[in-house]
Amino acid sequence: MVELSLPEHGPTDGPGVVSEHMPDAHSVSVGVWVGVGGRDEDSTLAGTSHFLEHLLFKGTEDRSARAIAELVDATGGEMNAFTTKEYTAYYARLPVGGQETAVALLADVLREPALRASDVETERQVILEEIHLAADDPDDVVFDLLYEALFPDHTLGREVLGSEASVGALSRDDIAGFHDHWYRAPNLVVAAAGAVDHEALVSQVGEAFAGRTGGLTPERAKPVAPAVTARRITRPTEADHVAWGWRGLDRNDPRRHALAIGVHVLGGGLSSRLFQTVREERGLAYSVFSSMAAYSDAGVVSVYAGTAPERSDELKRVVAHEVGEVAVHGITDAELSIARDGFEGSLLLGLEGSGSRMSRLGASQSLLGRVVPLDEYVEILRAVTLDEVNTVLAEVLAPDAVVAEVGPTA
Repeated sequence: MVELSLPEHGPTDGPGVVSEHMPDAHSVSVGVWVGVGGRDEDSTLAGTSHFLEHLLFKGTEDRSARAIAELVDATGGEMNAFTTKEYTAYYARLPVGGQETAVALLADVLREPALRASDVETERQVILEEIHLAADDPDDVVFDLLYEALFPDHTLGREVLGSEASVGALSRDDIAGFHDHWYRAPNLVVAAAGAVDHEALVSQVGEAFAGRTGGLTPERAKPVAPAVTARRITRPTEADHVAWGWRGLDRNDPRRHALAIGVHVLGGGLSSRLFQTVREERGLAYSVFSSMAAYSDAGVVSVYAGTAPERSDELKRVVAHEVGEVAVHGITDAELSIARDGFEGSLLLGLEGSGSRMSRLGASQSLLGRVVPLDEYVEILRAVTLDEVNTVLAEVLAPDAVVAEVGPTA
């Protein structure tokens, strides 16, 4: 059962707490979702959220990074974090009985990180290496180009790692000021799943995060500039990497479920049109897929494939044809049924572990302000009609695609 506790007098009084008890679980997963990410940084602070993700695990004044690592390793558990465009998440997964330890560790590093100048310099070098590695990966680069083209001159079009220049210029005071400003209620949501005691969790969170109140939520500007037609980088790679993109729907648009089903039929599974046509029938690519992303005020539908340079033109023609067929003629009732049943199945398969359930709770409460019950979500999927899917596919995919390309023929 999912239990939710919000501050009695309002969100500025402390973090919201949401949990799900799993009777047979042998673990407990606890996470803190911070409602600020890459898009909430101005150009001089680009990459700060991700920088903090690294720095917080360097310890507090009372706990060294090694002490934290040894404590987690001694349980056989894990502790990690990740940064997105609209939030940053920190989590720990420990064996049964580890709830209090997980909360205490997360609260310590989020509430009072040491942020030592020496650690800032060490992690700066680590992040610069991470940026260099991403720049060497054409799969990463092509999607960076795609987002830059879809959202020109907007923070949604910027990589959450930041740039080599912005990361190199960030000072210890810049990072500490960002942390102090944003890492407060109402930007904090604590989620837990597994062997959870919700009442105890609420008490532990209230005590652990006391004082981290009085914060403000980010004010976000919707992208308004038109997308750029194409972005290309010529590189001596073995394959030509191509990504196509369209502006989609924001995460509060009721049509997003219909669009998700349609995008899945286009290229989301082994039976999808793109996989069957591009890979199975023509052998044009090892990897081909479509996906979608939804943000508070914008969305993206994308297609990716990579192929030998001499077959790049053929690949582009085939993908354009398949996308055009879906945009003009839509999908079939049989495809709708397969995709809808597949969504239900993948949802259930993905909720077998405490970590995945915690992630669902944290992301939903942080982004949507509520956790959608599983039976409600299934009902929403089952209520989607073929006409709804085809109508939204026609609207989103009708415009010419924005194209990003990395390779020798780009």
